[in-house]
Amino acid sequence: MVVGGVKPNLVLVAVVLVTTSFGFSAGITWAFLAGLVANLLIPEPLGSIPLALLVVAVIVSGGSRILGRLVWAYPILAAFVGSIVADLVSLAALSLVGGSLGTTVPLQLILPAAVLNATITGLLLVPTRLLLVRYRPDEKPAW
Repeated sequence: MVVGGVKPNLVLVAVVLVTTSFGFSAGITWAFLAGLVANLLIPEPLGSIPLALLVVAVIVSGGSRILGRLVWAYPILAAFVGSIVADLVSLAALSLVGGSLGTTVPLQLILPAAVLNATITGLLLVPTRLLLVRYRPDEKPAW
């Protein structure tokens, strides 16, 4: 799927939504497993996608301690920043294994991809919250 010449990163959107909804441990689990599966399907250096998504999960979880009270705006902002970070980590991993980046970092693709991923996160935020209200347990036992 290509929107405006940019491919959305749906795995990143899922990691951001899971991390903002369920917390750090669920976020890094999704980041590692979904990143590993995506890495096996896409011809990129092995481990680069899980690494990028783990960094995103850490940033999203850390940012939620500061901006977490913005429950409707923070996931969108986190997807925007996380998309930029994930793309830069992937480009760094590609350059470390000898891949060619050309002469410049493709900012003309990174920023529109970040906007697209943030938009998709915003569109999926309401259905995600409705599913959480319906199926999430109210409280966990303390013991």
